Amino acid sequence: MLLALDSTDPPAEHDGMYPRGALLAANASVPILWLSLFDADGLVTWPGIHGPAFTAVVQPRSECIGRSRARLGQWNRRWPEVFGDMSGLWLSYLSAVERVYLAVWAEELTWMVDGGDETWAAELRAYLSCLDDPASAGFREALAQSSLYTDGTRLEAADTVGLVTAGYTWDRPAPWEGAGPGS
Repeated sequence: MLLALDSTDPPAEHDGMYPRGALLAANASVPILWLSLFDADGLVTWPGIHGPAFTAVVQPRSECIGRSRARLGQWNRRWPEVFGDMSGLWLSYLSAVERVYLAVWAEELTWMVDGGDETWAAELRAYLSCLDDPASAGFREALAQSSLYTDGTRLEAADTVGLVTAGYTWDRPAPWEGAGPGS
């Protein structure tokens, strides 16, 4: 889940399952636009709600938005069919968030990875470390875990672009719902 927080502390309020106040959710992945917000310096260990501590990422919102804007500029030039419609919607959505920090709460993802949190932490670090090099094998891996696939020139989504690149909301349709091509 993508969270908005007022401090770098892990969210204390939850409904027994998930932290309250989540901005967005995703299924079994960290969408590429969420990754675009962060770098490896933001990796932290948070206590789990359902189990042991896990690796998350949290950084100041203003830095996250600037980082995402720069990366999206580069990615949009390379793959306008995927990121063209999403860039403005994504950045406008984040600009309206009034919290100081953004974070990815990934407790459940650590359960899905063979090797648990140690493996998850290494994978997340690798994803965050390659985002400024779209030609790298690591970047292709980050895309693939986000259900985006490339042959080196074209980029294709396994579902609608908005869903796989940015996730979804529960309360109301996300501004990018149905944006871009996809299945």
